[in-house]
Amino acid sequence: MVPGTYAANCLLARKLSESGVRFVQLYHQGWDQHNDLVGEIKGQAKDVDMASAALITDLKQRGLLDETLVVWSGEFGRTNYCQGKLTKDNYGRDHHPRCFSIFMAGGGVKAGMSYGKTDELGYNIVESPVHIHDLHATIMHLMGLDHEKLTHKHLGRRFRLTDVHGHVVKDILA
Repeated sequence: MVPGTYAANCLLARKLSESGVRFVQLYHQGWDQHNDLVGEIKGQAKDVDMASAALITDLKQRGLLDETLVVWSGEFGRTNYCQGKLTKDNYGRDHHPRCFSIFMAGGGVKAGMSYGKTDELGYNIVESPVHIHDLHATIMHLMGLDHEKLTHKHLGRRFRLTDVHGHVVKDILA
C-alpha cells in the first residue's frame, strides 16, 4: 500500500473506526475538472471506487458500519454542460452549487436509498431539497449532537454551524 494514497487513507480510516472514531471523512484531491474531464475522471474514479467499497465492506465485516458514519461528498455539484472549448477529448464542467450528490453509509443512515431529485437536466431540484444547514444538522444528529445546542460565542453573539437554520432530514435515518 502506497502511503498517502486514497486507498491507504481508507485503511487508516478503518483503523480509526476500530479505535472508536464514529465519523470518518476522507479527502481525495483533484476532482475539479474544468477541462480534460475525459482524461481525468477515469483516474479519479479508479482511485476511489474499489477503496471506498473496501472500506465499507471492512467496516461492515467488523460490525463497525452501524456505528461509523461514512460521508462521501464533493464541495458542490457540477453542471451537466460543457465548460470551455468543446472538443472530442478536452472539455470540462463548471461548479453547480444547487444540485449535487452525497453518499452516506452506516452510522444510522438508511441503506440502499436515494433522497431528493433533480430535473431531467440535473440543473434544478424538483423533489426533497436538502440545504447545507440541513445536511450539517443531520450529520451532527447522527453523531449524537443537537445542532441547536452546539454553539460558540464570537464578538458577543452565539453562533452555531447551522446558524438559525437547519432541520434533521429524518427520512434518511435508519
